[in-house]
Amino acid sequence: MARPYTVASHLHYFNIPLADFTAARPEFESFAVGGYIFARHDPAKPRILLLQRAITDTMGGCWEGPGGASEPESDKTLLDGVVREVLEETGLHVSRIVDLVAVDSWQHLRRNRGDMLRIAKYSFIVDVYEGELPREQIPVRLEASEHQAFEWAVEEEVRRSMQGSGRYQLPLPPTGHQGPNILRSFAWCKEQAAKSTKESL
Repeated sequence: MARPYTVASHLHYFNIPLADFTAARPEFESFAVGGYIFARHDPAKPRILLLQRAITDTMGGCWEGPGGASEPESDKTLLDGVVREVLEETGLHVSRIVDLVAVDSWQHLRRNRGDMLRIAKYSFIVDVYEGELPREQIPVRLEASEHQAFEWAVEEEVRRSMQGSGRYQLPLPPTGHQGPNILRSFAWCKEQAAKSTKESL
């Protein structure tokens, strides 16, 4: 069960009824969300949680952050969808929606209808209650039908993977936004660390 969570003040625009949010964007028929999670016990070398898609699923073997489709039947807001997806895919409980990383859009062919489904995805950085624990003790629990492994990745390995020489196979276009968005998340993490250092001086 999801726990109460807070939302950074500059993100409250997203914390409106999902029906209102989607109605304001008629150019899209489907909405997706993502929640990037960092293990922060070593601020000098942050690690981000990546999940490997089940080999039997679409894009099997690829690595990604937690996320999925927004569900109007259960998500009161877009941010509720982030919280739900993180819980379903990792077993972790979001405590705070921290910042927006990226907004991506693409089209997907609906073979049964012969037309294109227009999708928008909103990816956020989130904190989780379990994040207070050392990285090795964070109790990640995967949904076996969707993901088969997880790792706490460092930025250097993600960069190598984007260049084709790293350990992570990242999704290809049109949904190949994972690599750039993961690097944006690391950049955000560095900015926050720099601010904290400056404020402590």
